[in-house]
Amino acid sequence: MGRNKSFGRLRAIAFLFILAFFAGRTTAAEFSADMTDTQGEKIKKSKLYVKGTKYSMFLEESGEQLQIIVDNEQKKTVVVIMSAKEFREIPSDDMMSVMNDPFQGYIYTASMGEEKKTGTETVNGYECDKFTVTMQGTVVVSKWVARKLGFPVKIVAHDDRGWVIELSNITEGPIDDAKFNIPEGFTKWIDPESLPVEIPAWASGIETAPVLVPPFEQAMTAGDIIRIKVAPGKSLKVQSKNASDTETVARVIPFKDGRPLKKEKDYYNLTGTLYSVRHETPAAADEFVVYVYKGSFTATAKWQEMTEMDVAAGGEFRYKIEGWDNISTFMVNISDGESVVTIHYFKEGLPLSEDEIGPVKWRTITLKDPNETDNRTLSTKGDELVYKVEKGKIQVKMGQYDSFEF
Repeated sequence: MGRNKSFGRLRAIAFLFILAFFAGRTTAAEFSADMTDTQGEKIKKSKLYVKGTKYSMFLEESGEQLQIIVDNEQKKTVVVIMSAKEFREIPSDDMMSVMNDPFQGYIYTASMGEEKKTGTETVNGYECDKFTVTMQGTVVVSKWVARKLGFPVKIVAHDDRGWVIELSNITEGPIDDAKFNIPEGFTKWIDPESLPVEIPAWASGIETAPVLVPPFEQAMTAGDIIRIKVAPGKSLKVQSKNASDTETVARVIPFKDGRPLKKEKDYYNLTGTLYSVRHETPAAADEFVVYVYKGSFTATAKWQEMTEMDVAAGGEFRYKIEGWDNISTFMVNISDGESVVTIHYFKEGLPLSEDEIGPVKWRTITLKDPNETDNRTLSTKGDELVYKVEKGKIQVKMGQYDSFEF
């Protein structure tokens, strides 16, 4: 199993237990327990150790022996892969989605719902407070928190999976601190996606490539490079025209400080029927680079006028919606820490209701790291779109245009 895939799945597992186990804790209990994870006919066994605000789990996932250590006070989770002798630290409030993972799907559903106490029951000999999470009036998950332990002893998801987590053979008493330590000699795993992208060989002499200013047409062939400086309040459109009969491979790649923002494969190939549009702002990139890997064509470039500004905590970015075309948005975190933005729609000066646009937690964007970006297309509702900056500082760009007309 690849390490990247392993940690992708393990992130979901770690956050599942953060959400499920620590919600409702009231005491600093110490105990160990056997933990059973049942999904339909699939049953998994693991060992759980709890000590105050920490817990540690030893389990197996996809044939891999794992240890998951959670420190609720420090809001930190550590996932340890035994075979690789590596560990990864994850902020406990990191709710990044891991698509195609049922555990992450559960986390998302639970975080979107509303939790309330619904009664008292006895589970495995412990008097428990029962809690349920509802979403749009439907109960989606239940949990039973043992009053003596201040810790859930059972969790049930009410869906077709038949998913149940239950603790048994609970033994109360002191737990050795070693159960919450990373094994000696293990090294910290670093996500390759978090490292600066390597400079492609073809870009080693990029500073000598011509800098052009849209609008323009430029004939290009394999190995050619042109550069376009990022302009405030503008997005770049590039289309290939008069492509040769042979295959043409070319991309528009945003650069900053002489380095691509992402790997080359993350950007679309220019074709004769579609065009590439880049929304990066001056804070995110300093130039766009057009490079031809194969074939020849004429690059046609023009600017798309957009609305752009910097907004700090307590401020708003207001955009007047025109027509029916969707709204293209780009945002970059320009603070030293986390930035949080909520999305709102207005009509004739009045905010649209949650029934029309959904709860605010569905409309919250969190950029945790400096220079982190968010690029999305929003639908048109009402007559005004507003980004409210709740925390940090952002640079944001918005605009509407016909995506089928160059």
